Amino acid sequence: MIFKHFINYIIYLALVIVCFSTSCSPSAEDVDYYGYTVSDKKYKVGFSQCTFSSEYRQSMNRSIQSNAMQNGHLEIIITDANDDSQKQIEDIKYLLTQNIDLLIVVPNEADALTPIVTDIYKSGLPVILLDRRTGNDQYTCFIGADNNQIGSEAATYILKNLPKQPKILEIFGQEESSAAMERSAGFHKVIDPVVAQKKVSLVGAIHNCEWYREIAKDSTKKYIKEHGLNFNIVFSHNDVMAIGFADALADLYGDSIPDIFIVGIDGLPGHGNGIEAVKLGTIDASFHYPNGGEVCIDAAYKILTGNSVNKDIGLGTVLIDQNNALGLYEQMQMAETQQKRILKQGRQLNLQTDKISFQKFVIIFVVILLLVAVGLFVWVMKLLVNNKRKNVMLNEQNTEINAQKEELEAQSNYLRDINDALKRQREAMLGSIVYAQTIQNALLPTEEDLNYYFNAFVIFQPKDIVSGDFYYYARTFTGDHETHIIGVIDCTGHGVPGAFMSLIGINLLDQIIKQQHIHSPAEILDNLNSLVRMALRQQETNNDDGMEAIFAVIRQNEDKKISLVYEGAKFPLYHYNHLTNEITSYKTARKGIGGKFRNRESSVKFEDHTIEVSPGDRIYLSSDGIGDATNAERKRYSTHRLAQVLCASATFPMSQQKEYVWNDLLSFKGEITDQRDDITVLGLEILKA
Repeated sequence: MIFKHFINYIIYLALVIVCFSTSCSPSAEDVDYYGYTVSDKKYKVGFSQCTFSSEYRQSMNRSIQSNAMQNGHLEIIITDANDDSQKQIEDIKYLLTQNIDLLIVVPNEADALTPIVTDIYKSGLPVILLDRRTGNDQYTCFIGADNNQIGSEAATYILKNLPKQPKILEIFGQEESSAAMERSAGFHKVIDPVVAQKKVSLVGAIHNCEWYREIAKDSTKKYIKEHGLNFNIVFSHNDVMAIGFADALADLYGDSIPDIFIVGIDGLPGHGNGIEAVKLGTIDASFHYPNGGEVCIDAAYKILTGNSVNKDIGLGTVLIDQNNALGLYEQMQMAETQQKRILKQGRQLNLQTDKISFQKFVIIFVVILLLVAVGLFVWVMKLLVNNKRKNVMLNEQNTEINAQKEELEAQSNYLRDINDALKRQREAMLGSIVYAQTIQNALLPTEEDLNYYFNAFVIFQPKDIVSGDFYYYARTFTGDHETHIIGVIDCTGHGVPGAFMSLIGINLLDQIIKQQHIHSPAEILDNLNSLVRMALRQQETNNDDGMEAIFAVIRQNEDKKISLVYEGAKFPLYHYNHLTNEITSYKTARKGIGGKFRNRESSVKFEDHTIEVSPGDRIYLSSDGIGDATNAERKRYSTHRLAQVLCASATFPMSQQKEYVWNDLLSFKGEITDQRDDITVLGLEILKA
């Protein structure tokens, strides 16, 4: 009886300690603050960012996080779509699994994100669109600057500063985004009437610079080589591309840079950004495009605490030129520094809070452990007093334990036999896969096959013994002329499933090219698309497997010139011109092969594209495995780096270039990063006409 009362006392004391440790937690009682309701409750907010790759987006991220820390009631979960609308849709689906109370979205492309944003809004979850709109009004609140107005103000400013014989060149970012369309529309609303009066000329545009400095730089060089300096005013959709344009002028003209009036948009602080560029005279003016982080957090908290907000919240803009660039640069640098300090302090506060919580847990745990130890001591003493009385019972228990031990030994032997059988089965399976690798390699063309007409190299590195990647080569004759058909194909998955898909792909390509004598890349892809869907019965089942590919057809024409016809399913083609020592990346159709659900680009058509090549030129075909390879910091190797490495080594012999490319990838990945996907890179140097 005394022992029972003692145990009850221990349990009661433990409950008192636990209650005391939680009694200091703040209540969630709502109060009124400056005219609207606030709460001590913690809310979880999902933030789907379209990309982390630009300084503007990183500035927006810091503003969102620092203002959420200052608010103190919001936990932010942020994802990076990496300029990929399909990935952004998957990011949003992931955020929904985290039980968020509100969703913030910066859409990568308006049309692609409209359906999922509409569905979430209709489900009752609040949605804030930040900076970019979707295709309808199915959202709780939109926060952003008026891109139409900024475009119009840029045009008005340009008209006030016209040089003689004004000729305007426009530089576009990501043309499918609402920002690019609205900035251009606002600009043309003001400029077009003046153009109609023939007071100003619009000489053209540089398209699809994707908001990036290097792409704008390369595209500017290409434009000037084709059209010359047929302009003296440049309107760029953001400062980064405007600076890339200025970089191109510096590369082309050195110290004799022509006088071009350059206007951009964004006006970001910090080194290498818009305000510094205006301050240094790299560009002439910019219009500040606020990131809206502070306004967004304020609106999110109001919505979550039951307060009303406007459907559309506009953010103003400021002209930045030589008159105010220095002052704004210093002010915004101070604000940026303060914001970073808040983020650092917030992280330190979280660490301290976690440390205090852990210490509290340890104290409670130790107290309870001591109480349990006291109870165990009393229990042991009670056992010692009653030991003689229980000897008989213990002997019976020992007998039972020995029987159980024998049974456990028998079970252990049985499990050992099963483990040995599984090991033999695994070895047999591995042997089968290695044998399958031999079969798969036998179906692939050899470097000797390719070296009949070309100098060639092949980087073929499966992730799991057998590969979902494969490459294809066929040589046909039309009269005295040879036609060479080369392809690199990436099937869904890798390992054994991918290898099965590759065997299907090789068989179907043999039917199309060798039996049906189809030699057009576009027709090859169309037929392959139909046959894959038919072979996998995708109209009848939920199978969604497919392929991505690039095909090139090289033939000698009647005039002895060599033409290259190409088309691909999402993969680019790289052409190195040995006369100009430049490498060009040619985009292909944004459409996959096969797939019942993921092939949503049915309106996209495959079309043949032709370029002339000559002996000494090189072409390169690659799957996405090398571009998607990551290092320890989770940065992608990227197709842009691949093109740079190919260009840097294009004068090497093909065997040395292969080694150079592979070593660069290994150096980038490091030793601790596993290979994520099958890797295939095919390089061909044309030897003869």
